[in-house]
Amino acid sequence: MNITGCIAEFPLPELLQFLDRRQGTGCLRLEVFSDYYAELHPQNYSIWLSEGQIIAVHRHDHESDVYTLAAHKEWISTFSARKLRERAPKNIAAGLYLESQGVLNFSQLRLLFFNEVVHRVESFCAVKKANFNFQTSANLPLHCMTGLHSAASKVAQQGLRMKNSNDTLQNIKNRLLSPAI
Repeated sequence: MNITGCIAEFPLPELLQFLDRRQGTGCLRLEVFSDYYAELHPQNYSIWLSEGQIIAVHRHDHESDVYTLAAHKEWISTFSARKLRERAPKNIAAGLYLESQGVLNFSQLRLLFFNEVVHRVESFCAVKKANFNFQTSANLPLHCMTGLHSAASKVAQQGLRMKNSNDTLQNIKNRLLSPAI
């Protein structure tokens, strides 16, 4: 299955719910355009799904694998992260490997997953200018995976709630700041 479009025509929450229902496995690539820079400097992200479950997010211009994120949080040293990445087996999610080595605990994996994956995808639900492309693929990015997952439709629903509450707050601000007649 290959799906291409733009968020204005097929909103991300609907797309995520569709992929969840279809038990989609593959990569959803987003090209996100800033309100300020228009199409000059889009940011590119990949959201990886396995059987309708969101398992990883990767920003293309940043090093965002589990090893680097753990080093940024100062849970491991940069040197250790590099060595562990080099020794990692090619058939297990990076987070599960780090947990099996006693380097990270489940709470740390959960924190990484929710901060770097779930909350990021929820924030994408409010994006108004983006193109997307979903391609099925069996090659999952093990170096970016914590080993945790969340249903795409559940993340989309939470993203919609956040978007609606932000829209409501913006409407209240606009009414408060608009001149009285």
